[in-house]
Amino acid sequence: MPNPSSLEVEFQPVGKRVSLPPGATLLDAARQAGIDLTCACGGEGNCGQCRVMLLSGPASDPDVDEKFYLTAAELEKGFRLACRATPLGDVRVHLPKESLITGQRLQVESNLRSLPPDPLIRAFPLTLEPPTLHDTRSDLSCLLDGLAQQHGLPGLTAGTAVIRALSPALRAAGWRISTFVRNGEIIAVLPRDPANGFAARPLGLALDLGTTKIAAMLVDLESGETLAAAGAPNPQISYGEDVISRLNFAYRHPGGSLQMAELVRQAIRDLLGELLQQTGGQPEQVADACIVGNTAMIHLLLGFPTRQLAAAPYVSAASQPLDLPGRELGLWMAPGARVHIPPSIGGFIGSDHVAMVLASDLDQSDLVSLGLDIGTNTEISLRLPGQPELTALSCASGPAFEGAHIQDGMRAASGAIEKVRQTSAGFEYTTIDDELAVGLCGSGILDALAELYRGDWLTQNGRLRREQPGVRVGGNGLEFLLAQAGRTGSGRDIVITQHDVNEIQLAKGAIQAGLNILLESASVSPERVQEVVVAGAFGSFLNIQSAIEIGLFPRLPNARYRQVGNAAALGAKWILISRSARARAIQIAADTRYLELTTYPRFNRQFALAMLFPEK
Repeated sequence: MPNPSSLEVEFQPVGKRVSLPPGATLLDAARQAGIDLTCACGGEGNCGQCRVMLLSGPASDPDVDEKFYLTAAELEKGFRLACRATPLGDVRVHLPKESLITGQRLQVESNLRSLPPDPLIRAFPLTLEPPTLHDTRSDLSCLLDGLAQQHGLPGLTAGTAVIRALSPALRAAGWRISTFVRNGEIIAVLPRDPANGFAARPLGLALDLGTTKIAAMLVDLESGETLAAAGAPNPQISYGEDVISRLNFAYRHPGGSLQMAELVRQAIRDLLGELLQQTGGQPEQVADACIVGNTAMIHLLLGFPTRQLAAAPYVSAASQPLDLPGRELGLWMAPGARVHIPPSIGGFIGSDHVAMVLASDLDQSDLVSLGLDIGTNTEISLRLPGQPELTALSCASGPAFEGAHIQDGMRAASGAIEKVRQTSAGFEYTTIDDELAVGLCGSGILDALAELYRGDWLTQNGRLRREQPGVRVGGNGLEFLLAQAGRTGSGRDIVITQHDVNEIQLAKGAIQAGLNILLESASVSPERVQEVVVAGAFGSFLNIQSAIEIGLFPRLPNARYRQVGNAAALGAKWILISRSARARAIQIAADTRYLELTTYPRFNRQFALAMLFPEK
């Protein structure tokens, strides 16, 4: 077949077309078109999530990965894995709903307490006299003198970015202005509100940069009020669901680190623009920002080197708190605005966990408390009353709870099965938005396995029982039929395979082993634990009883569970609006002892035992 110099790929139903060089894959084409295909493995062919349907045109023959993840019937219908299929001419491709990242449920807020503001930035209204031939002071001198005389603020400074914007701002405002000041530095000069003469409000951006989701809030820095909130998928997902895949891409591909950084910076710019549009705010009002995230996400945001973070002993480039100009990240903010990155604790325990501990008050609890933020990496902290030091560790729980490596897994988007229960009539389920089922999200997978184990469809070591109704032999071994094709939105059966069960066993085994080791290292028995704080989007929606029944959590008979929502985003807000919270976050990181799981003597045994389902 001829090898043209350029091929055209048309994506339906979105109607996008891109030109593609020979040898590139359909996943390359989707990335070029700005289409966010689910791709947990970053294009390595080992997750099976980037399914598309080839409608017309020639393509490479299915390879061994596609034959593993796709049934013969699916291949016959034209289903392909975008990361493995290479077009050999112009092609038309259909994008199934369940293969797209967009549309997932994104949690931004938390249900924790509010914090009185102790602002770092204040606004001061000024009315200045314009220069004359008898008063030829520089514009900066006029501003500094006015602040000293009208507000008792002598000795202030201003950076070059503010000075560049100063002269046109003063004249455009008719010399009636609002000045934002932070720690003796002028960071912005804005016109006063012409309607009432009040000073413009300084605004701040609080942002939780998650591995799969980004949550953002626009905050009034003086009142502490959240003016608007928004969320978006992390666009780096198309380069790998887990952080190691992304770190590997960053250092293996020339320019990969900057490419990934620009992706997420653009997503943050878009979110900030959306928040300003919702509130009617101006970019020049955004005087401060706080971004929290795990260590890898912060490295990929800032363009830090990643190779040393992806291999033992997993050392970060920097763990200290960082402050950098907002415009260094391409954010349209006040000229002197800065972005604050709180400190991290260890190679895989980042500032997001510090923010979660802060917002949940775990560091000040008078109970024996555990704090978990469940995700691709699950961070866990232990607090003992009367001791200033917390102990924290990170579990490589993997992306199974986000639907990755699960045959019919998906993120928490419309049509995802999120709850499952067994009744006298059989297995019943609930989907997000009450749409026809197209797959299972993490909470649905957890419920389904708990019901299967409770009803003896699963053995203690996680084997499906062939003799039970609904269990059948599928293309890749035993599977349980949860929803028949005629009742689904995809027109395919939704099943739970033996491989799916094993993937969940690996994920829940890592978390339970981490919890057990954390308690054992501190000589704390399960009976002593009084409180478990469960944070994060997945943690907010999971059924605690299901989690205990499959052994995601060990049995803690005296513990009260608190599901607190996105505590990391709330912690970022606290750090943004309060000097004392910012100082407390730094102290939390300094007072937390990091426990490296892989060096713990009995880790492998603990992990193996934790993969089993609990005794009934």
